[in-house]
Amino acid sequence: MTDPRHAAALDDARAMIARLKEEGRHHVAATVLTDAAAYTAPNLECMLPRGAICAEAVAIGMAQAAEPRAPIRFSVAVNRRGEVIPPCGFCRELLLDYGLEALIAVGEADGALVLRTLQALLPDAYKAHLRPA
Repeated sequence: MTDPRHAAALDDARAMIARLKEEGRHHVAATVLTDAAAYTAPNLECMLPRGAICAEAVAIGMAQAAEPRAPIRFSVAVNRRGEVIPPCGFCRELLLDYGLEALIAVGEADGALVLRTLQALLPDAYKAHLRPA
């Protein structure tokens, strides 16, 4: 990643999961960027699996609470080993709602990081009419 804000976002996510990782509690950390700020959050595990909340969802909620209607511009998530992981389907749809033009960091099999658009990650979104041209 050549953008210093993207690299800092990845560092923030890795630092958070290193600090908070705990079986049954936090397995993922994510950072989302708006034009003005970075928001980093862990996932929230729950004994009731449907009650668990993804790290991206928590971070997006933090961003929306601080900057209502500010679009998400970038997102990165890491697992407990600090490896970049792609967003799940739910988070892809959520990012589509709050960051239509966001770039998403995705880890490649060889360990390289690439940036993907939501259109590339979710080509047949339920909101097809909102996808960027």
